[in-house]
Amino acid sequence: MRTPTNLFALQARFLAVISHELRTPLTTIASFTESLDTDDLAPAERSVALAAVRRNTERMLALVEDLMVVSRLQTGDLELWPTAVDPAEVIREVAELLASREPFTAATVRAEPGPPLSADAPLLRDLFYAVVGTVASGAADRSATVEAEGSDTGWRITVTARQAERLTNEHLMAGMLADPDPPNRRRSTALWMLLAEAIATRHGGSVELTFDPETGAGAEIRLPPTIPPD
Repeated sequence: MRTPTNLFALQARFLAVISHELRTPLTTIASFTESLDTDDLAPAERSVALAAVRRNTERMLALVEDLMVVSRLQTGDLELWPTAVDPAEVIREVAELLASREPFTAATVRAEPGPPLSADAPLLRDLFYAVVGTVASGAADRSATVEAEGSDTGWRITVTARQAERLTNEHLMAGMLADPDPPNRRRSTALWMLLAEAIATRHGGSVELTFDPETGAGAEIRLPPTIPPD
């Protein structure tokens, strides 16, 4: 169960991510809207301004949809469709997706055989993709190592990358990661990690960023065998 302190920290980070994600499109829309409110704007310039307003409006609508998913996961309003899932297989799929969606980004997977999880397969894939992609894309060589081990008590997945610094909120807000599904739009890694934490929490698990001076920056995912009842 989350403590009030953890809830406060999550809410503070949630608001920080929203503010960061909305700032750029809102600033762009405000700027181009002001330019449209003139009579001396050339037709070509007016078309450019309208396209920018439309593009950034669509970006905000997509952001609102993402944040609604995060919110519904956190409140338990989003219905899950659990099936028996092999985490090792999903992680290998994620490594292939990451290599195809993010050029020059790679993940080495070391997964021990273990029992399947009862989980929502598409959401579990998004969870692994978010965490592995965030850690790998934040490294200088854009690579990460994933180690997964499972037992009757659940699965522990660690993702590490050779990075001399912690993955701070500033790093996450500056990083970008493409969606694995068409139209493959890009999200900030801060938003991806919010989604990852919400998915893990909804499954009764957790995601924590880690750092060790010897091994580098990374994250640890823990998932129980079954989704706990609401």
